[in-house]
Amino acid sequence: MTLVSPTLDAGLARRIIEETDPFSTRQHLAYPSDHDGAQVHLDAYFSTEALVQIPEFASWLVEDVVLWMTAKDLRPQLIFAPGTDAVRVFVERLSKAVGAKPVYLETKPSGRFGNTIEGSVPTDASVLTFNLTSLTGGRCIGFRLPEAATHAGGNVIGTAAIALGTSPINEELRSRFSDNLYIAFHVAVTNHNPDACPANAPRLRPWQEANAEIIARLRK
Repeated sequence: MTLVSPTLDAGLARRIIEETDPFSTRQHLAYPSDHDGAQVHLDAYFSTEALVQIPEFASWLVEDVVLWMTAKDLRPQLIFAPGTDAVRVFVERLSKAVGAKPVYLETKPSGRFGNTIEGSVPTDASVLTFNLTSLTGGRCIGFRLPEAATHAGGNVIGTAAIALGTSPINEELRSRFSDNLYIAFHVAVTNHNPDACPANAPRLRPWQEANAEIIARLRK
């Protein structure tokens, strides 16, 4: 993994990664884990949920996102994010720090987005879209979340994630948000279509199993 944020202190970043150990390689994970739409298989997993288990680390990351927003003069009225428990922990802190209101997009246990929005999006309200992790390389923070926020009436002024996976979408994401994209860590998580699995791939598992193993390891 690579530290991308120019404002996150390298020593703090190293401590976060060393103490949470959020990266798991040699995986074969179904994401999302249901069969209600398109699915990809991940060859590794990075658990940002592990990062927010430690309040001090979550605070450091929130502060870094705020530094980026200040430098870019981004003043969103809303933070629009997936409605998972781990994301809510982070977004509540971030929203309070910048005086924005959190709005959440329904997120199913499988990891797939729904269509229900929790909270209101006033017409033309300025919006920062956010996710802890974009393992598929930017599909959620570059497309799905901004499109949902725009469809609801908001004006997306930037997008952010703590960790970004590796994908051909990376360049499209950076092109679409060339001046208003925040990433803390670029992680070596690649994905492929279900019909392109290597012959020697490990047994396919739902992504939640890898995440649970990382969290359990952290709590020992």
